[in-house]
Parts: sequence; structure tokens; C-alpha cells
Amino acid sequence: MAMLFISMTAIQGAQKEKSTSGKNELKVRCSPGLENLAARLAGDYKKEKETVQIQLSTLSEGDLHDKLGEGSLALLNKECVAGLEGDQYFSLVIGRDAIVPVMNANHPQKNLILEKGLSPEQFSRAYTGRANICWGEVLGLQDQTPVHSYMPGIPCALEYLSEFLGTQPADLSGLQIMDPEEMLHKIASDPSAMGFCSLNCLMDLEKAGLETQIALVPVDMDGDGRIGTFEDIYESSSTLAHGIFVGRFPRALYSRIYMLADKQPVGSVEQEFMQWLISGGQESVATAGIMALGYGERTSGMEKMTAPKPVYASVPVKASPARVYLLVAGIFLLLGLLVYVLATYTGKRALASAQILPGGDGAEGVPGGLFFDSSHTWAFMEKNGNVRIGIDHFLQQVCGSVSRVQMKQPGETVKRGDPFLTIIQNGKRLQIKSPVSGLIAEQNEDLKEDASLLNTDPFEKGWVLMIKPASWISELKSYFMGSQYADWLKKEAERLKEFFTSKLKLEEAQETALLMQDGGEVSEGVLETFGPAVWEEFQEGFIDKAK
Repeated sequence: MAMLFISMTAIQGAQKEKSTSGKNELKVRCSPGLENLAARLAGDYKKEKETVQIQLSTLSEGDLHDKLGEGSLALLNKECVAGLEGDQYFSLVIGRDAIVPVMNANHPQKNLILEKGLSPEQFSRAYTGRANICWGEVLGLQDQTPVHSYMPGIPCALEYLSEFLGTQPADLSGLQIMDPEEMLHKIASDPSAMGFCSLNCLMDLEKAGLETQIALVPVDMDGDGRIGTFEDIYESSSTLAHGIFVGRFPRALYSRIYMLADKQPVGSVEQEFMQWLISGGQESVATAGIMALGYGERTSGMEKMTAPKPVYASVPVKASPARVYLLVAGIFLLLGLLVYVLATYTGKRALASAQILPGGDGAEGVPGGLFFDSSHTWAFMEKNGNVRIGIDHFLQQVCGSVSRVQMKQPGETVKRGDPFLTIIQNGKRLQIKSPVSGLIAEQNEDLKEDASLLNTDPFEKGWVLMIKPASWISELKSYFMGSQYADWLKKEAERLKEFFTSKLKLEEAQETALLMQDGGEVSEGVLETFGPAVWEEFQEGFIDKAK
């Protein structure tokens, strides 16, 4: 194994020497308005790769009619990338750019706006009407307070806003402010003001000391005069970010940011730069005012980057020392396999007499001895014959932070499949079905005081009830154990993806599916930002239909 390690290290060193001895220059062209992002990314990357020389330039219309060529990349938003998704280019999403409506927190009509929101038509009145328009005309009521509308002076942001309003940038009548932070300070000091700012700038309000002076303006997307469940994403900047991610925000007001290369990037310089963009470079993306990618998107992007490249031609290559290294490595690998076979045979004989826990630990982080039910609950038989029950890690991770619980009381009876626990999160509820039939002997008093134990320690301190079982032997046949439970969890993760992408019918179902990570794990608190209606649908469409 030592020789194998030495051989592989030598091969990697030879490859690295070869790559660094070649061309080390990169040309990055960008859409108008993305110059600051391009400069930030190039500067931060050069701090890590000092030998790389990056040339930046701004694209003009029609610049991409020819191939980019090796050593060239393009940083584009949705306007410039339109029509370029064919086989000629290789595209990679590196982030999202979004502008969101905000107002002064002391706006005289704040409560009305928060309740009903503003429709695209009402926004249009404020931004394309005459200069002295008042809030009464925008909202349809008696209010002579003048509207002071602001907007960023960044070209791509103006394109987003004009598309949202169904007009041209030249027809916008708001006061343009080049610096977003300056605009936010103006809105914070003017009770009748409203504007659009980048989401990342909004998230930095606390740093600027403006978090209590700026409020989000809900967008009434369907124009029905109220903020419905689907549109209710404006509680905070984090819930808004999630709403943008799953398609519950006007698509005109945000754009994916793409990095384009000529076909699959074959040059080491551009390939390493693009891989950095979706890994360590995401911090630079965020500091430049762009929404960074989620875990699933980064993983998907990295898989896309490392996919096998098509072979267009075979070229004879001279023999190199690397082939000698591989031959030596192969000999030692063969010896290693022989040792492994002997060790496995010996290990199996030793395990034949070992005691196996009835629950096993087939799922990572799951204690042995637990039985799992399709209701996403677990059961554990104590030495005295009573059965302790609780919820599994999957369920608490989907729900997110639990604020309160309701449990059945000691002395009551419960049947398998009947509700025994209600999870409550800020008024939203899920009823969980019992895995065991019997008489309730005890409930977890600590859970009444601290419901977060379901999140932090669902298998020990977060247990729910102790039950004297009535049909333990017959019910035992229905439980999952060990690796069987791990395999079932993977199927449940797929069922969860299907629920979010098909049952909810979100506008961008594919992006919602990325919230669920590979391998059966689920992004933390995926239900947390949804309202009661989605929780009810999750109860009926997922919990109650579990198999």
C-alpha cells in the first residue's frame, strides 16, 4: 500500500508539473452590469492561484456569435445567455442575482401593504407614472402622500425591473441611485419611500444598522388583492431567499448567473477556475451581492464539471515513466487484494459467533436496537417489557425547528396507526402516527419544556411516550431494521422529492428537487419556510400515505 501511495503521488506530481508548464492565462468576458462580480471573482481567485493571469472585458451585443475557444470564459445573466444553451457551449450556474422591493418600516400604509401586497400593476403606477404620483393613486385609497420611488442604477437590475413592469428601462421614472447602500439609507430616512435592492444587500442590513428601518414589500403576483399562501415568503430575507429558490418570487426580478465555456472545458486553467466557482468561490460570489448556490446545486455542478469528456480522436503517445509507476502499482494492488480476501474470510468466521443487535446501525447515526415504522417513528423495547417510542431523524430534519408538541396522556390507549404526537412549528402542525398499540405508561416531561429535543436528540432525550404493548409480536413483523431501514430511507427521500416537485406544482420544480441531497439525506428544515397550507398538504400527501 505504501508503494501504491508513492506511485500515485509520483503520477500526480508529473501531471501537475505538466499542467503548470503549459498556458496559464484566462480571458473572462462578462455581461454589462456584472463587471464588479467578474473583478471580485478574478481578484479572489488570483490570491489562491498567483500564477494565473486573468484578462477581463465587457461583452457587447453579438459578441458570442463565435466560439469562445480554449482559455476563454463568459460570465452572463439571463439576457445575454438567451439562445446560447445549445451544444456549442458548456454552461454552469454559479449563483443568482435578485432585486427585491423594500419600503420604509414607518410607511404610513405599511400594514395595508403587508396584508395585501403590491401587484405588478401597482408597482408600474409608482415607477412609470408621472413624477408627482401619490400613494392614494397607487393603492386606490385617499392618501395624498407622495411616492418616492428608488431603483438601482445597475444596467442588469434595470432590465429585471423593466421586464417585471412590462416596459422599457428608458420609461422608468424612479430616481436612480448607483450605490445600493446609499439607496437603502435614503429609504430608511424617508417614510414615503420605496425601492428595489439586491437580496444580498438586504441581508447585510444588520451590518449597516438598518434592519429595523427597512421592511420588505410583498408582491401580489396574481393581482387578487391579497398575499396568498404561495406568495407568503416575505417574513425575512432568509424566507425570501428560499422563496426565490423554489420559484415563489416573480421570475422577472431575478436571474441565474452563468459561466460559459466552449463545449466541455478541456483546458486546465478554465476548468480549475469553474470548479473553484462552485466550491470555494461561492463565498466570493456572496460577498459580491449574488445569491450563492445551495448544497445540491454545488454537488450537481461539480458532477457536471467532472463528467467524462467525449473522445473525438485517439493520438499515439510516447511511453512515459508514469506507465512504469502504474505497473508497479498494479502488482502491489494485486498483493493487497489477496490480503483483503484472507482478512475478509477470517473476519466472517469471527463474526459468525458475534451478537447482532436487533435494530443494527444500517443508517448512519442511528443507535442499534431500534425498530423503525413507516410512520417515521421508532420503537425500543426496555428490559421491563415496555416500549419507548419517538420520531426518526428524517422527519425532524424535514420539519425543521419544533416549537411545541402535544402528546397523548398516560393512562390513555393508542393503536398502531393512530395519532400519538402533534408537532407544532409556529402554529403549523403535523400529526404523527404511533408505531405501537397499547396503554400509555409515561410521557417525556422534558419534551413539554423543551420541544427542540426532537431536533437535537430524537433517539434518546427526545423520546415521546412509554407504552405497555398489546400486540408487540404481530406488529414487530412490520418494522424496518438496520440496513433495511437505510434502504427504505433512500426511497423515502425520492418520495419526498416527488412530493415537492409534482404534488405542490411549484413553478421551478427542478430547483426544489435540489433541496433534497443525494444518498437519502434531506436538507435541513425544508418545510420550515412553507405556510400552513403546505403543511396540510404534506400531512395528506406524504405522512398519511406512507407505506
